[in-house]
Amino acid sequence: MDEEKALKFLLRKADEAEIYYAKGESNTVSVRGGEVEIFEGSSTAGYGIRVINKKRTGFAYSNTLEEKNLIKALEIARISEEDEYVSLPEQGKYPRVKGDFDEDIRSLEIEDALELAKTLIGPCEKYSVHPASGGITWSAFEVRVVNSKGVWGEEKGTVCSCYLNAVAKGKGVSTGMEYMSSRNLDLDFASIGDAASKLAKESLGAKKIGGMMARVVLKPNAVAELLESVLVPSFSADNVQRGRSYLGNKLDKKVFSNFDVIDYGTKPQGLNTSKFDSEGMASQRTVLVKGGVLKGFLYDTYSANKASIESTGNAMRGSYSSLPYIDTTNLVLSGPGGIEGEGFVVNGLIGAHTSNPVSGDFSLETRNAFYQSKPVKKALIAGNIYELFEDINGFGGEENQVGGVVTPSIEFSNVKIVG
Repeated sequence: MDEEKALKFLLRKADEAEIYYAKGESNTVSVRGGEVEIFEGSSTAGYGIRVINKKRTGFAYSNTLEEKNLIKALEIARISEEDEYVSLPEQGKYPRVKGDFDEDIRSLEIEDALELAKTLIGPCEKYSVHPASGGITWSAFEVRVVNSKGVWGEEKGTVCSCYLNAVAKGKGVSTGMEYMSSRNLDLDFASIGDAASKLAKESLGAKKIGGMMARVVLKPNAVAELLESVLVPSFSADNVQRGRSYLGNKLDKKVFSNFDVIDYGTKPQGLNTSKFDSEGMASQRTVLVKGGVLKGFLYDTYSANKASIESTGNAMRGSYSSLPYIDTTNLVLSGPGGIEGEGFVVNGLIGAHTSNPVSGDFSLETRNAFYQSKPVKKALIAGNIYELFEDINGFGGEENQVGGVVTPSIEFSNVKIVG
């Protein structure tokens, strides 16, 4: 049956009902062992079925909207615990978004992707490095959310991602990796390959530098890796309400240096830009930090109900088989000043997931780090992210989106380095 009939069926025994549909097709051309040779394709499609009856929630998922799958959601609701804050969002007006779908990505042929992959590894020869691994992935997807309160959201999107991991040999062995994604087929594949190759070559001959306190520049990849594991969870209203956020009691207080953090759900060509979130709530631009002052948090419908406010449109799903959870869309960092670009420069971090998102403490191995323009071997940076972001020298001028984080390079004044 279709979504309308499914909703009518569910409402015979439920107070509220929702159907979430997602369909995706993804293709990858891979680089392995220096050769462009592997193609992989996949497709998924299915429905998430959510019902609320007497403030009890039931959820089921399937590839079809057969009656037995609808009944399963109803049966789960019957045995679930009552929760006064559960509900589905009301119908709203959706914003217009730009640059989220590119027909060139959807219709990209394998033969053309193979040629792009050859362009990607082309610069390796110039730098005398080996293209160990890499690939180009292009995806097209459709999403539809309908519920018994009038929500009906439909949209389609595309994403193209590319990475290259190059290996250089000389005074030892070193690697360099570059990664970029776009909603459009506008990536400069040769430049991505050039950046990875150059980084691998320049990282040869790395030496230990010992421990010190130094001015540190984190490149966009490193900033994103640190933020997504340590700082981003603190903006979740769910973590705030559970007492798991350092920022929970600091609303309208100055907690950082003079910079801004905005969750920009409608950012043109943003990797996570959408007209609506996974519950059908309109996407929006949410100011989280203004001039270093904490101004807000990110909400889905459930956490918004607990706080007696409106959702910020930050309900996300990993797939049709999961319930919504709070996450960022396009988290944009910006601030004043420039950076010198020297000192201790870090292109990437290893082990960010091991950091403590509640306290903000971290101790991370650097990847492709340089001190006074010379490569550094196996150094760690350690500290507390909230203290780190209280002491910023300045922001670089050119931003890059890495996953859900949009940021330039950031220079910090005094960071502990363990050599």
